Amino acid sequence: MTVFTDYAPWYDLLYQDKDYAAETSFVEARLRDHGVSSGKLLDLGCGTGQHVLAFARQGWNVAGIDLSHEMIASAKARATQAGLSIPFRQGDVCETGPERDYDAVVSLFHVASYQTSRDALAAMFRTAHAALKPGGVFFFDYWYGGAVLAQGVETRVKVIEQKPLRLTRIAQSDHDEQAATVTVNYTLFCEDTDRATIRRVDEAHHMRYWFPFEIDAALAAGGFQPADHAAWLTQDAPHSKIWAAYAVARKAGKP
Repeated sequence: MTVFTDYAPWYDLLYQDKDYAAETSFVEARLRDHGVSSGKLLDLGCGTGQHVLAFARQGWNVAGIDLSHEMIASAKARATQAGLSIPFRQGDVCETGPERDYDAVVSLFHVASYQTSRDALAAMFRTAHAALKPGGVFFFDYWYGGAVLAQGVETRVKVIEQKPLRLTRIAQSDHDEQAATVTVNYTLFCEDTDRATIRRVDEAHHMRYWFPFEIDAALAAGGFQPADHAAWLTQDAPHSKIWAAYAVARKAGKP
């Protein structure tokens, strides 16, 4: 089953509580810490374009890539509605495209953990490396293995109501410790209370958690100078209480 196909129309409603502006400001601060404060920025795995538009509003010259045709269509529609001309491209982040000479590349909301093998992660890093100018900065987040192992997986239910819609999402996870993967099986019930209809959507998201030493080895092999790892939205070292962590690396060479 293709990820983010039938799921895509409901994505923004499910994550309406996500503070994209605050996350963008945090990422910008970390980019500034590493010497990049403006210029061209590419988002790998941009989804419906929420982060891309937030960066654009901060003055960045932005572009976005996503594998899902449906998510890219949403991103393009959102940019048009906002009166912004943004080059969104449907494509695989593991395949190097035409993008070049970017000051920064970001990849947010665990795109790196959708790469479930070392080869796939290395391919994603090659795409980022090719897109960056020498000295450019790569910021991305991932599932931190220490937290996943400490907390384990559980079934989670999320209910969103925005009349006449009621969305109920059930996430049941299967953990394979030997492969360091978690398969999240989403079942989404989309109810229209006015029409008295219910639609069911099922998607399985196969994810991998990583450890900083694995990330650093892949970055170094891909021509990056690894810099920092921290727990998401903090500057503290990754720890067992937060699954999300981020890494910052610089492409070798002088700007």
